[in-house]
Amino acid sequence: MLETEFVAVFIDGNNLYHRLRDCGWPARVEIGSLAERLVGKYRTLVTTYYYNAEPPGGSGHEEQGQYYLRQIRGTPNVVFRKSRLQRVTLADENGSYETYTEKGADTALVADMIRGAAANEFDVAILVSSDGDFAPAVEMLRDYQKRVEVVYFRGNMPFVMEGLALMREFRQSLLKEMDPPPRSRRSGRRGGRVDRRRS
Repeated sequence: MLETEFVAVFIDGNNLYHRLRDCGWPARVEIGSLAERLVGKYRTLVTTYYYNAEPPGGSGHEEQGQYYLRQIRGTPNVVFRKSRLQRVTLADENGSYETYTEKGADTALVADMIRGAAANEFDVAILVSSDGDFAPAVEMLRDYQKRVEVVYFRGNMPFVMEGLALMREFRQSLLKEMDPPPRSRRSGRRGGRVDRRRS
């Protein structure tokens, strides 16, 4: 009997959310189910790490976002790492506007990957992100004799990681939509423009 491979899944929640929306697919999905499908039947899922910030107050999506993150926190074998949002002022052809940029998620993800590799907690790391900034961490995992699979979205392949990892394109068949939040009796609050892309 062959020994099973132990796999840890690292999900860049902000990147996942925006890429799903770009594809026109459900953006709030069951993280535990997604991780299990990525790992497959013949490997063992050790832990799933999910990184994201709570939605800003007055964003118009705060209540739904909070509900979604509570569901993720309650998912067995999922470790939620909370990042933070920093308010910034930008300008475009329509004038200036306030928005948010996410801070701390990338650092936490890299720290968990390196710590887990050093502690020999997994054989394979699956990284769900189209962000090429993770390339140095992916390369470092090779020093620990760990394999990395990068799950990216069509049109957003992080080419800098080719040759460092197995590149896997995200498929809609991986998705299982999260149950919608119960309808609130509170009136919706309108907020300013929110763009949670990182700087």
